[in-house]
Amino acid sequence: MTSRFEQDTAVEQVDEGRYRGEIVEGWSVSPVGSVPNGGYLLAMAARAMREPTPHPDPITITAHYLAPPQPGPIDIDVEVVRSGRRHSTIRGQLHQGGKPMVTLLGAFGDLSTAQGPTRQDREALELPPLEECDAWTDEAQRRAEAAGESPPSFALRFDRRTPPGMMGWSQGKPVGRGQMGGWIKWPDGEMDTLGLLAVADAYPPAVFNSGEGELGWVPTLELTVQVRKRPAQGWLASMFTTDSISAGYLEEDGEVWDADGDLVVLSRQLALAARPGR
Repeated sequence: MTSRFEQDTAVEQVDEGRYRGEIVEGWSVSPVGSVPNGGYLLAMAARAMREPTPHPDPITITAHYLAPPQPGPIDIDVEVVRSGRRHSTIRGQLHQGGKPMVTLLGAFGDLSTAQGPTRQDREALELPPLEECDAWTDEAQRRAEAAGESPPSFALRFDRRTPPGMMGWSQGKPVGRGQMGGWIKWPDGEMDTLGLLAVADAYPPAVFNSGEGELGWVPTLELTVQVRKRPAQGWLASMFTTDSISAGYLEEDGEVWDADGDLVVLSRQLALAARPGR
């Protein structure tokens, strides 16, 4: 059996250098329900971009989001810029209705054969134990059912456990710092390096917990994800932070660690702060 993620990011080749996928509504972000999540789009594009190369893992990939596509068919153009022994550099672009939506550039490799020095001066994340965290996915479903509503579909794509108070922003009680994260994994299937691209954009914007500005759509302009290793299976520890907002532009830095305590992802995105009426 394939996981929901694998099904929803599946692509097929339709022509030389062109692939087609289907944007599924279940990956749309709230409150703009028709806008698909940026990490989901990144993962689907990466699945197509790696196809013409012998290198399955996205080592680093950058996406510029030009316009929000809608649920439905999406075309992905893929160009091999260079393919060497260790890495392939690939250019990609998502099109819908004849218009470019996302443009990408990535370096792919095979992390199962990666060799070289390893040193980690960055301190590993210290999160509360799972049993002390809030079951955010279960809570989102419970609240929706209590209100007679359907739970937000994107909230159900992952299994998430958040430190106490981390979701206070949703009840008007932000923690006072641009910070968002916790434990995360798929509810089904194993996590691979394409899945890590989705994890890098899996949480509400960290700026929501700063207490600054509006709660609303925070559109990503650019997202870069570096994948350091294939993740050990189990819960991933993740944290995303926003430390500065300048004239409506903000950064969000992320780090993800696997069940073996190894750093598997570093990410950074540039986004626009939510504005009134958006």
